[in-house]
Amino acid sequence: LGAFGEALVQGITAGLQVDLAAQQAVVNDHSQSITELREAFNQLILQGNALVFTSNNTYTPSAGVLSVDVILIGGGAGGAGGTASAINGGPGGGGGGGGEVHVNIPATLLPKDGEDFASIEITIGAGGARGTVGNPGTGGGDTVFGAGLLTAGGGQGGMTGTSTAPGVGGVGGAGMIPGGAGGSGRVSSGNGWPGGDSTSAYDLHGGGGGGGGGTDAGIGGPGGIGGISAGGTSGNTATRDGHPPSPIVATGAGGGAGGWAAYGLMGDAGNGAFPGGGGGGGRGAASATNGGAGAAAIMFIIEHLA
Repeated sequence: LGAFGEALVQGITAGLQVDLAAQQAVVNDHSQSITELREAFNQLILQGNALVFTSNNTYTPSAGVLSVDVILIGGGAGGAGGTASAINGGPGGGGGGGGEVHVNIPATLLPKDGEDFASIEITIGAGGARGTVGNPGTGGGDTVFGAGLLTAGGGQGGMTGTSTAPGVGGVGGAGMIPGGAGGSGRVSSGNGWPGGDSTSAYDLHGGGGGGGGGTDAGIGGPGGIGGISAGGTSGNTATRDGHPPSPIVATGAGGGAGGWAAYGLMGDAGNGAFPGGGGGGGRGAASATNGGAGAAAIMFIIEHLA
């Protein structure tokens, strides 16, 4: 090829490469939490009257409590932005949904300070930021009850891609019911892959749905189901975001749809719905778009008294 030809090939190859190490640091960041103090509030759900936490706080069990039901949902991750290219840009992968944990804890296992119950630290995971054009989505934050006593994992952010290797969707957060995986992007071969579901076949529980993958030549993948809530669908700006659950249902929400290119409709990917939905991956190609944002986490605590 000669010196010029070799330099040209190296330049093209370098342009197609993705800095995986840098992306991994972003998509696996589960340390983010909601530090702005919001007072816990009571909400009637199907399981009973729950104390609801939407930011970092502490919980002290009431005197005489026999056990507590705890439902944790991790933060949804952001979807990756698409990669811009004059020919075929790399569509972004969707963000993973937050995982879900639900358990009954007997009073004998709750920490005590002498004869009284001790305060328990509550950490609520933040939703992962959307990936802007050419950038990965940020991982969702973990939701934690106590000093590591229970953890519902945040989803993994979606990754960006190239014209030959579309972005990979993020893994759903860890839990008794794992969050839905983000759908991967798709290059020149149809619609983006759908986000994964986070549902239970046995009871009314579930984490956040995964975000759909983006595309450069079709319709972005639909978001995954979270609990009983549908994910977003592509092709209409009013439906791209995931759907939230009813206020009486303590589950995760649907994931956002991936970015699309068909029918002259273009736009950013859909956001994951609260709580725990993953954001969709952005559209690739010359007019690349941003990924969708992941949704914040939540925790429900139901006390059972004598």
